[in-house]
Amino acid sequence: MNKNNFKPLLISAILLTTALYSCKKDNVESLQVDPVAGKYENGFFVIGEGSYGQNAGSVSFYRYGDDTLNTRAYEKENPGRILSNTAKTSTLQFASIINGSIYLLSKINGPIVKINEYTLKEEARYVQETSNWRSIVQVEGNRGLLSANDGVYQIDLNTLTVQNKLTTVGAVNTGDMWKKGDYVYLLQSNGAKIISASNYSLAKTFSNINRGFAQTPNGKVWASTGSRLIAIDNNLDTAGVALNVAIGTFGLDAPTRITASTKENAIFYHSGKAIYKYVDGNAASILQPFITITEDPFMVYGAIRYDRNKDYLVVNGIQGYGAASTVNYLLIYNASTGVLVKKIKYGGDGVTTDFSKIFFNDLAIFH
Repeated sequence: MNKNNFKPLLISAILLTTALYSCKKDNVESLQVDPVAGKYENGFFVIGEGSYGQNAGSVSFYRYGDDTLNTRAYEKENPGRILSNTAKTSTLQFASIINGSIYLLSKINGPIVKINEYTLKEEARYVQETSNWRSIVQVEGNRGLLSANDGVYQIDLNTLTVQNKLTTVGAVNTGDMWKKGDYVYLLQSNGAKIISASNYSLAKTFSNINRGFAQTPNGKVWASTGSRLIAIDNNLDTAGVALNVAIGTFGLDAPTRITASTKENAIFYHSGKAIYKYVDGNAASILQPFITITEDPFMVYGAIRYDRNKDYLVVNGIQGYGAASTVNYLLIYNASTGVLVKKIKYGGDGVTTDFSKIFFNDLAIFH
C-alpha cells in the first residue's frame, strides 16, 4: 500500500480548563467548581464550632473503617478561606446536606457557606454584617427556610440570597427546623410551631415544646419538653412519654440533642455519659441507659447523631475544657446493639493549650 495515497491526519488537542470564578452581587459570593466525585464519599462529616477568637469552625471527614479522622478537611480543600468571620469570633453551629451541597451556618456575625458534598470545595458564601444564624431546611427545590435569633427567613438555596422574614410566626429566637410532607416544624423561644410548606401559614403551636426534631420510620416527628418525649403524628396530635432522666440543651443556637433511627421506631438522646434509646411504645426501654460511655475523663460535646448508612450512633467528645479540650474523641456504636464499633482519639495531650488541636466538634452529618 502506497503511503503517498493517504493524506496526513491532523490531530488537534483542545485543552479544556474549568476556572474558578467569583462574582459579587450585594453580599453573595458564588464560586463554580469542577467536582471530583468520591474523595469524600464513603464516610461522614464532623462539624466543629472552632475556638472563639482563636480558630475558625471546621469540617472534618471520617472514612468508614479508618482509625483516624481527616481533620480540617475544608481548609485543605479551600486554602485561605475560613468558616467564620475575620476576627474568628463567630462559631460554626449547624450544617445540613441538601441537593449535593453542605450548608454551614455560624452564629455571632458569621457567614453562611455552601460547599460541595463530595469535594468540599466552596460554592457560595453569604456574608451579612450583623447576623446570628441557627439552621437551614429545604422546603422545595431551591426554596428554603433559614432560622435566626430574630425569626425565620426565606432563602434561595442556589444563590444563598436571604429574602423576606416570615410574618406568620414570631420574630423571636428560632433554632432547629424539620420538613415533613406538607409541613415545616420550627422550634422557637416561645414553643414549637408547625407551618404550611406551601404558604407558610401557621397550622399549630405547642407552647411547652423546647427541644426537637427527629422523625421515626412510622412517620412520627419527635420533640421534647425536656422531661417528656413528645410524638407528633400525621394529624398533628401528640402523645408523650415521661423520662426518668431529662434531655439537656445548649439552647436554640445549638443542634437538638435527639436523633432517630431509620431502621426501627427508636429515639436516642443522652444525659452525661449515658445514652438512652426509647423504642416507641415501650416505656421500659428507657429505664436503663442503652450505652454507658466508659472513657474517663470524658464529656459528650454537642449532639449525638444516627448514621442511617451504617446503623451507627456517632458521638463526639472531649476530656474537658481548657487544655483538656485538645483531647478529642470520635466514638461509633452499633445503634441496634449498643456495641462499640470504633474509638478514635485525636488532638493534643490534654496539658498544653494548643488551639490548633481544639475543634469543639459538636455534630456529625451524613450523605
